[in-house]
Amino acid sequence: MSRYRLQPSPAQEAVLAEHCGHARFVWNLAVEQHAHWRPGFKSGPGFAEQCRQLTEARAEFGWLRGGSVIVQQQALKDFAQAMAAPGCRSL
Repeated sequence: MSRYRLQPSPAQEAVLAEHCGHARFVWNLAVEQHAHWRPGFKSGPGFAEQCRQLTEARAEFGWLRGGSVIVQQQALKDFAQAMAAPGCRSL
């Protein structure tokens, strides 16, 4: 296994931090949606529905649209994968 260390310039570091902030925002929204789910009721939205909602949010909010959709969708994909993992309890 190889290990690499990033040494971003200050400008690159700012962009990376912005991407991380967007991913965290999207992840936290997914958590919030699933926190309202209760057994016996309709489950929270899945990955495809959340991607559709992300498209709507990006159209409405310029600060979110300014970030990478790939990073934001990956946060949703990671969330869906975490929720589907064996032993995962609903939030």
